[in-house]
Amino acid sequence: MEQAIETVGLRRVFGEVAAVESLDLTVEPGTFFGFLGPNGAGKSTTIKMLTGLLAPTAGTAYILCHDVVTESVEAKRLIGVVPEESALFERLTGPEYLRFVGRMYAMPRTVIDERSQELLELMALHDDAGKLIVDYSHGMRKKLSICAAIIHEPRVLFLDEPFEGIDAISSQLVRSILKQLVETGVTI
Repeated sequence: MEQAIETVGLRRVFGEVAAVESLDLTVEPGTFFGFLGPNGAGKSTTIKMLTGLLAPTAGTAYILCHDVVTESVEAKRLIGVVPEESALFERLTGPEYLRFVGRMYAMPRTVIDERSQELLELMALHDDAGKLIVDYSHGMRKKLSICAAIIHEPRVLFLDEPFEGIDAISSQLVRSILKQLVETGVTI
């Protein structure tokens, strides 16, 4: 069976410190999988290796059977990422940013526009569509990051601290959306 995520002996060293040591992991498609642990346990480092943002020191990692190092483009097409720190272009509006992200995934413009409108409404950001991102609250930025991560309908979605800075009502909304994604076969 094709695994959504698989690692074999994954390791990352920073100087003398092993942030991730010999991680063997298998995550089945359509599951919601979480890393729990204290600060400095290697959770974010593992996510960065799985998403191709950081090269492993040793071992291998696969996204839907694509090696994240040797088949990085193929693997990245299949994933969405909501990083711990949002890296949004603040001088764009939400729809402009989603249009930019959609173009990065080579999506047709009409599909980008449809998905953007759908996602902004779903995340209750549609009333602020004309605002620049610089004027968004922290929670609005997090919700826009989630929109950008799922605009291309990825098969695997990585979330690093997805609820940090989101109010209780928005948190409930995000949880509902994530549950729907898992029901459609997305691995989170």
